[in-house]
Amino acid sequence: MFAVPTKIFTSSPRHILTLIVTIFVLRALLAIVIVPPWQNPDEPQHFEFAHILARQEHLDLSERRDVDLQRKLLRSMNTHGWWHHYGEPEPSPPLDDFSEIPEHLSPYVTSPPMYYLLGAAGLKLTRPDNLIAQHYVLRGLALLLAVPTIVCIWAGTRRLFGTRVAAGASLLTALHPQFVLMSTAVNPDALVNLCGAVVWWQGARLVTGTSGTVSMVVMVCATVTALLTKRVAAPIVLMLGVIPLVAVRFGRPGGWRAVAPSVGVLASGVALAGLAAGVWLSDEMYWERFLSPLEMQQGQDSGFFLRFTKGLFNSAWLTAGWLRYPAPPAWLLIVQLLNAGAMAGCLIGVRRPEMVKWRAGFALAGILVVIQTVGIYGGLYMNGLGAQGRYLFSVIGPFMALLWVGVHSWWPQRLWPLVSVALAVLMSALDVIGWATVVMPAYIR
Repeated sequence: MFAVPTKIFTSSPRHILTLIVTIFVLRALLAIVIVPPWQNPDEPQHFEFAHILARQEHLDLSERRDVDLQRKLLRSMNTHGWWHHYGEPEPSPPLDDFSEIPEHLSPYVTSPPMYYLLGAAGLKLTRPDNLIAQHYVLRGLALLLAVPTIVCIWAGTRRLFGTRVAAGASLLTALHPQFVLMSTAVNPDALVNLCGAVVWWQGARLVTGTSGTVSMVVMVCATVTALLTKRVAAPIVLMLGVIPLVAVRFGRPGGWRAVAPSVGVLASGVALAGLAAGVWLSDEMYWERFLSPLEMQQGQDSGFFLRFTKGLFNSAWLTAGWLRYPAPPAWLLIVQLLNAGAMAGCLIGVRRPEMVKWRAGFALAGILVVIQTVGIYGGLYMNGLGAQGRYLFSVIGPFMALLWVGVHSWWPQRLWPLVSVALAVLMSALDVIGWATVVMPAYIR
């Protein structure tokens, strides 16, 4: 039982990373096999736009709806039990387009096109001959984006906290049930998560004194890519502006000088990111849908705040389907207590002499998590919309680093190896229980 966790913390760094990536890939392949087509958030609409772009001879981003394709998708959804998972009877006769079920599906996606262009390229390259095969190609694409996400989380955490913490944070990410489900979905989230992990990695390089110009260029590219993928990536723009300030304040002695040549790059990057955002935020439907008058009555209601917060963090850990199958209350309680303990532990850790060397890591990770969380509350809660924990995954790297370090902060340093194994075993057990009590009963019939 303890062989794998012990090996993770005693092998060479290359072997550690290989083992963690292998664990993640095996779990992801299990998710691809078990979860039926069309069951992840908005998969039919995301698939539709990628499919439309893949068959075009001349690129036309305005073509986002194909009623004939929607009819075929709806019949495939019927075949794979889509209505059963919403607790509703299958329509008879079958529906003809997405507009007939507005409570579950949008007529078409309005997101920026980066992910769909990538998906279309994958479909053109592989040329699968039916909808289901094409669907699994796009799920495979999500996995191909998720693997480097794990690697970037490892690289950034190792820069700031060392190999053992990097192993712990990467392992917790690889064992995270909701993250693996979203890492195998036909959904732009996988690309946004990769961009967030790149920002974490390059931000760590900047803080630890490497070339500021190179790191800023890479972060600017990641930020623009994220904005051209999904509008909920907007908080990454603020991260791009804050990370150099963290490097100046908390970076290694002398390391802040590496930031100076990057000021011009930063200004250009923010301008470019703003231009990219402006192009896609000018869409009239976007403004009508997301920037309508705020539902302040709901926003000011403490009950709604508590429900929103509970839904956000619970769905960030395990709610299969599109918020359809939540984890058991006892499972969630353990995770909530673990998170609360880790948060308190971080406050303890920043004052411990043996953790002074990690103060830059505490600062960068904490600020990135706060920016993303505030962005979610500003964009969803303030508009009276429901919470979706998957929007936190663009900062899952810094979050898991803080979770790992925060738990260890409660214990004397001589006990940290034992704490590491215990925490890895606990998260492995929670993962197995989550699959056994939520995912498999929901989808294996």
